[in-house]
Parts: sequence; C-alpha cells; structure tokens
Amino acid sequence: MAETPEGMRRIKSRPHLRTLEPNVMERHASWLELFFDLVFVLAVSQVALILTGHTDLWGFLKYVVLFIPVWYSWIGFTYYADRFETEEAVYRIWMFAGMLAVLGFSLTLGNAFTTGGDAPLIICYACVRLSLIVLYARAAYYVPLARPFCLQFIGGLGSSLVLLFISLLFESPTRYVIWFFAQALEFATPFLNIKATRLIPIDRTHIPERFGLFTIIVLGEAVIATAAGASEVHWNFATVATASLGFAMAACIWWINFDFVEDNAVRSESLFPRFAYIYGHFFIVSSIVATGIGVEHAIKQSGESHLHFQTLLLLAGGTAVYLSAVTIIRMLSGICKMVNVRIAAIILTVLILLLGPYLPPLAVMIGLFVLMTTGIWIEGLYVMERPEQEESSQLHPCGHESAALVFEPRSAEGCEQCVINNYKWVHLRLCLTCGHTGCCDTSVYKHATKHFHESGHPIMASLEPGEHWSWCYIDEKFIPVPENTKAEK
Repeated sequence: MAETPEGMRRIKSRPHLRTLEPNVMERHASWLELFFDLVFVLAVSQVALILTGHTDLWGFLKYVVLFIPVWYSWIGFTYYADRFETEEAVYRIWMFAGMLAVLGFSLTLGNAFTTGGDAPLIICYACVRLSLIVLYARAAYYVPLARPFCLQFIGGLGSSLVLLFISLLFESPTRYVIWFFAQALEFATPFLNIKATRLIPIDRTHIPERFGLFTIIVLGEAVIATAAGASEVHWNFATVATASLGFAMAACIWWINFDFVEDNAVRSESLFPRFAYIYGHFFIVSSIVATGIGVEHAIKQSGESHLHFQTLLLLAGGTAVYLSAVTIIRMLSGICKMVNVRIAAIILTVLILLLGPYLPPLAVMIGLFVLMTTGIWIEGLYVMERPEQEESSQLHPCGHESAALVFEPRSAEGCEQCVINNYKWVHLRLCLTCGHTGCCDTSVYKHATKHFHESGHPIMASLEPGEHWSWCYIDEKFIPVPENTKAEK
C-alpha cells in the first residue's frame, strides 16, 4: 500500500481528518487562523460599541444577544479548522469568504433589532454560516469516516438558517422568539449525533491555544476602551490614576487567565467538561469586554463623588462573572485547590458593587485592583505548576493491543467478501488479529464490522494511504496503530 510522495501531497492537500494523524507534535495556530482572528477584532469592537453607548438594561441585553453569534461563529470555524484545516486553495478561498461575511455581519450589528437593520443582519450572518456549511460539505465528501459528524453540522446549521429567514416574515417580538430558537438549535448541533461528536478527536494542543488567542482579542478591546476613556477627559491625578488602575486590571486578568485557568477540561475525552469549558468561555470573554467598558466609564466619572450604578455593574459585576467562570472551569477540571480563595474574592467583589454608590471612584478601582493582585499572589504561592503536555498524538491506546498479532492483509485485491460477490467498497480496514481485509462502515456492506461481530477480534486498522490509526470495537474509539505493528504495516 505504498504511496508516492506526489500522491501523499494530493491526499494531504484535500480535506482529511488531521486529528487522526500519528506523532503530531505540539500544534500552533496557522498564519491563516491568525489572519482569520483579525476580522473578529472588528466584530468584538462593534459589539462593545453597543454597550459603550448604552449601559442601561436594554443596551446590556443587546450586547449579550449579539455577542453570542459573534463568539459562536468563531467557535465554529475554529473547531472545523482544528480537524480539517488544509493548505489547499479551495479551503483558503472559503475561509476568506467566511472572513468577508464576518466583516459584513460586524457592520450590521449596530442596527440590529430595528425595522431596517434586521434583514441585512440575517443575510450577512447567513453568509457566515453558509461558508462553514460548505466547508463541512466538502469534508463530508472527502472524509467518509467523518461523514456522520459533518452531516449533523450541515443539518443543524442549515436548519437554523431556515428559521432565521422565516423570522423575517414576522414582526417583533415573534421574530426575536424565532431567533432564540435558531440560536438554541446551533448550540444543540454538536449533540444531534452525540456518538460522532464524542468519537471524532480534537487536537489537545491546538484548541487551548486558539481559546487563548480569542481571549487576547477581547483583552485588547478592554485596553482600547481604557485608552478611549483616557483620551476623552482632561488629564489630572484622578483620571490618570483610574486609567492606570484600569490597565493594571486588564494585566491581572491576563495573568489569571494564562497562569491559573486550567485547560484540562477542554482536553478531556469526556464531552461534559469539554463543552462546559467551551460555553464557559463565552462568560469569560464577554465579562472581560464589559469590565473594560466599565473602566472607560469610570475614567469619565472619576471626578464625581461616586460611580454610576451601571458603571459599577460593568466593573465589579464583570469582574465577578469572570472570576466565577474561571472558578467553575477549575472545578470541572477536577482541581478544587484555592477554590475557597476565589469564592472569597467573588464575594468581596460583589460587596464592592454594593458599597460602590457610597465610595469615591478611585476607591472602587483600588479595591478591585487589590483583590485581583492579592488573588494572583496567593495562587502564585500555593498553586502547583502545571505539568508540560507530553502527548505526541491525539489518540490514546486501548487495553486490547495484545490482540494485535497479524499486520499484513490476507487479500491484496481488497475487501475479501466484496471481491467474491463483485461488490464495491469505499475504504478498507485490516483486522490486526487475523489479517482479514474488510470494507468500512461507509461502504454498503460494512464487512469489517461484520467480521468483528462474527470473530470478536477487537482492533481494525485503516489500510488507506496516509492514514495511521486503528479502531477498537470493544472500547468504541480511535486508537493509534499499536507500536509493534508500525514497522510491519
């Protein structure tokens, strides 16, 4: 089954499930992913502008509702790229199309929930989702192994778009109720085929870095908000001190996020902690932006006797939400050390919120800054350093490797049963116990799976060029090709 270098390059250039590749070293964001993130700088800033101009309840609700599709669009493309990113021109073109759609979507956010603004918003958002649907359709075509996984996203995201277009036929509030169900369907999409979602692995070095990069984007927005506040006031001791403390708070959030927020949950093979981390990330990034906007307003109000209550909500409330989100993530990662310290910090932050109307603005800023720096100091003293990740593959072996005895196919012609009956197959699988060659589950007759049910032989290896993985039928998961087979396969 040798493959020429030219043939291997063709295989690697089209969509393939790269998280099944062997001996993958630590993976970093590609140049295209970094370019892709730049368009979300605009999207985040446009959502932030909504909250900056309207700190009342309506402005806050609009901010939250519009931040969700911005953030979830980034999540969708990030997880697609984690599994199927290639260097082919077609992939890049569709990513560029998605980026252009995000730019258009960003420019429509300010007019959302208006008679003339809803239709452009939906059309641009539909283009964002359509580009991702097309990418999943291509992956489903080229990667039969991942077809059930891809089809759930095609169906879920496509159905959500249908609901959004139907909503344009109705007036508010019916239109926005339909929007709610459309967004709920997007959230539910990964669970439409829970088995496929569980089985298709992620890259446990790439995904945490991608989440960190998006956090950097929102931290940048918080810094910009601080600078914007300082640029609109006369500089004196109060304004300069407030702005400096605001920047210091952003630095504290960076410190907490990249030293003390565990990514064990997103690396987990179990879906519950993984998705808890994903959805918890929304509260992390949205609260960071809200806190930054709170700093901007605090700078403008630094000469008054006390901060307005909306500003206090953004400042102290945003900080409390951030600390709560990272604490819950810590607990879901199975780490309960220092949780009491964080809970105490959350309580004290809420206390500052309640006492804020009776305190000078600078006292509020100093209180929040001292709370955050004290927490960093204590955690730095007592939290154990996280071990370096040593994984060289995204797959973990099972307990049935002793059954891997035969590593050469019995049939050089293809699937043994299909050859006898003149059937066609899609991909071939090799039984590592007896050498039986059977067709995959995407093929009509699924002879590899039938062989397992008849013989009980647990491990089947892929015979496709460029693929180096096995499947354990007993544990129902992808595993690396057993070590003692690699030299002979």
